[in-house]
Amino acid sequence: MTNDTTPSEKTGSATSDPQGADERAQTEAGGAFLSGTPLPSTGGLFSAETFGITGLMLFAVTALNTRLLQLFGLFAVGRGSQGGLVENASAFSAEVMVAGGLSALSVLAGALSLFLGGPTTRAWSRWIAAATVIVGTLLLLASVLTYVSLPGKA
Repeated sequence: MTNDTTPSEKTGSATSDPQGADERAQTEAGGAFLSGTPLPSTGGLFSAETFGITGLMLFAVTALNTRLLQLFGLFAVGRGSQGGLVENASAFSAEVMVAGGLSALSVLAGALSLFLGGPTTRAWSRWIAAATVIVGTLLLLASVLTYVSLPGKA
């Protein structure tokens, strides 16, 4: 088990063109991955990361408001007796519309983050944006179904 190449021959091909490797790493994402150097981030106020975090914050406001899920369970799923709930239909309607509006805004912010993302976008931003779009869409659907099933709407 002898090795025919010396250590200097093994590394000679990898360091033969260091300036070309740096140049390739700065111009394309694949080259940056191969050379191990990160691409410069294009962050800023209107970057994909900013919209991803904005979508997550809007989603958190909607998701932590358990009233939407409670109304969804009461009206859309549990079509039982709704005596006494007709008088409060306008208040329920307002709650559901606010929750639906915030869900729609979170989905828009997440989708905008995914649209603005590129090879320099951080992976956590793409994960947050994708999760916000998926779960925000489900909450928006729950809002619409709850609003449609509210009693006594004009």
